[in-house]
Amino acid sequence: WLKPRSFLESAAERPSAAPRRRRSPGTAERTAEDSGIMATILPTAAGPPQVVGDVLPADSPMSPNDEDLVQSCSENGLPSRASSQPEPEPGTAGKTASCFEAGGIRGSEVEGRRPALMSNAMREVRQLSEAAATSEQGWPVSAFQERRHSENSLASFGTRVRRRLESVYNELDKVTGQEGDVVRDPAAYGEASLTFKDIEFSVRLKDGAERLILAPTSGHFKAGSLVALMGPSGCGKTTLLDILANKKTSPWRGTVHLNGRPRDKLFERVTTYIPQDDIMPAHLTVSEVVAFYSSLKIQAPSNMPRATRRLFVEQRLRFLGLGDVADTKIGNETVRGISGGQRRRVSLACGLSSMAHLFFADEPTSGLSGTDAEACVRYMRLLAKKFGVTLVVAIHQPRPEVARLFDHLLLLTSNPGSAVYNGPMREAAEVWAKVGFPVPEFANPTDYFLDLVTPGAKTDQCDTFVHFYQSRLKPQVDEVVISELNRPRKTALELLETRRTAMMSFGGGGEFPPVRNSVYGVSFSAQLCTVFRRQLRLSLRDPLGINMELGVAVGQSVVIGVTYLGVGEKEAYNQMLFYFMLAMTVALVGMKVMPKLVDERLVVKKETSEALYSDWAYIISFSVINMITGFLGNSIFVTLVFWMRDRKR
Repeated sequence: WLKPRSFLESAAERPSAAPRRRRSPGTAERTAEDSGIMATILPTAAGPPQVVGDVLPADSPMSPNDEDLVQSCSENGLPSRASSQPEPEPGTAGKTASCFEAGGIRGSEVEGRRPALMSNAMREVRQLSEAAATSEQGWPVSAFQERRHSENSLASFGTRVRRRLESVYNELDKVTGQEGDVVRDPAAYGEASLTFKDIEFSVRLKDGAERLILAPTSGHFKAGSLVALMGPSGCGKTTLLDILANKKTSPWRGTVHLNGRPRDKLFERVTTYIPQDDIMPAHLTVSEVVAFYSSLKIQAPSNMPRATRRLFVEQRLRFLGLGDVADTKIGNETVRGISGGQRRRVSLACGLSSMAHLFFADEPTSGLSGTDAEACVRYMRLLAKKFGVTLVVAIHQPRPEVARLFDHLLLLTSNPGSAVYNGPMREAAEVWAKVGFPVPEFANPTDYFLDLVTPGAKTDQCDTFVHFYQSRLKPQVDEVVISELNRPRKTALELLETRRTAMMSFGGGGEFPPVRNSVYGVSFSAQLCTVFRRQLRLSLRDPLGINMELGVAVGQSVVIGVTYLGVGEKEAYNQMLFYFMLAMTVALVGMKVMPKLVDERLVVKKETSEALYSDWAYIISFSVINMITGFLGNSIFVTLVFWMRDRKR
């Protein structure tokens, strides 16, 4: 998939140059008998293409590579001299292309490229000669060029993808948290900002009273910013994150707008939510899990090479330090797999592989070492600044190297959850100094912030900071919120169009399907095929899957067959109990899949909430696979039982 462009296609785009005399350094003049190297390839009515015309003057010297090309033409049945060529047929001049010109030889100013270009030209001649020899009616020029154009378009796309991802990886070291540390990519697609006003959440207690969990909170997150939600336990970080991500099923109050517009059905298409719990199938490998998310979130060209698809996944894993465990199973309590920290990074890779405009991550660094946590946040900042996506992250007390990577900080206190700061991360220390609590030297600023806003702590100053925020900072925040709510920008559908345009910049844009105005990123048939393949793979790998189903069928048939051995020779009324046991066993075979269904329930709930696929795609896939395995098991069971029924004791 990394094949270079066709030399014949390159010639059509390259302006023709006047013939010029060329010599190889250190090569003596040769006679005119060795000139007239090769010229133009023409399709004829029958037989291989002929070479006519001339490229170099008859007295032009030839290098050893030129002689090799002449010999190659002779071996393939192509004339090599201008004097021996027939005149071109009328109307065919526009279809010709000089092999030398196609190879970049004519007009070349770099003599050092001569051997490589001549070698490519000879390879092209051989391919054309072989293609012509396979057809009795002549050489189909247009079909051949069309096929080559399609292949080169895909090769160009793969090459662009590889180069772009490599350039992104090389910029990780440039991420410092300073303003302008990463340059925005020309193909950046992120233009989604998030505005929320008076978000409030409360729960009703058993005695009928209401307990306020999150006090009215407002804010605005600009496109291309990395936002940190921080606060002590119970302050409502996860509650606010769920509401912003549209994952909260309980009633809440307030408004949330995307680009100044109310959220619509396409909101899940432009967002990704990474929950705190890592819920993934245990028997899938790391690369398979990430590829599953990517294939259902982004509708890629149907003829895109699999190598290009794998490249996307491999680079995502490489960015997060998961390249060495790409082929390792996820695992769980009973299946050996990756570690807890690696599983957390796999969840992050699944979300980041969706190319969403908005990311919501609930404590993505929990369970990670300081170094791994910094690497993850560094990569998130790179995505925010490079491609303009917005990331909202609920995080505990990060170390200073991680904290400075964030652009915006929303700090909450608890009992109830109220905002005490909502602004740029780099200005938080100045605000603390204005309140009268400057950050001590050599202290971690985030640790010091939380020490002062945690109720019940020895250094508790919650009331002071809440009062300062309400009187000094909240009016500024409300002014920005009202301004952004009155400034509508791109809709969710327009954001998806922007992402498609950015993907087309890699190459092969005509192959990309149009944007679907649907909740799901791909069609139902694509959902069904993808989910069915995964369910079949899980059934084959799971020891409790198909193999266990068939083993249980054999065991049941042996037990019941031995119990009713020879019952077929008895009277009909004596066989009633046998048929009753047979019917009950077959009817209850579906109960064996209930534990598996319970285990997969959380996985399906999480994936359907992300609009990866429809519920029916899973229901049909699960039902068909279990019907097939149930049919095989029952066939084995009934066959063995009836065979043993007629045997004598």
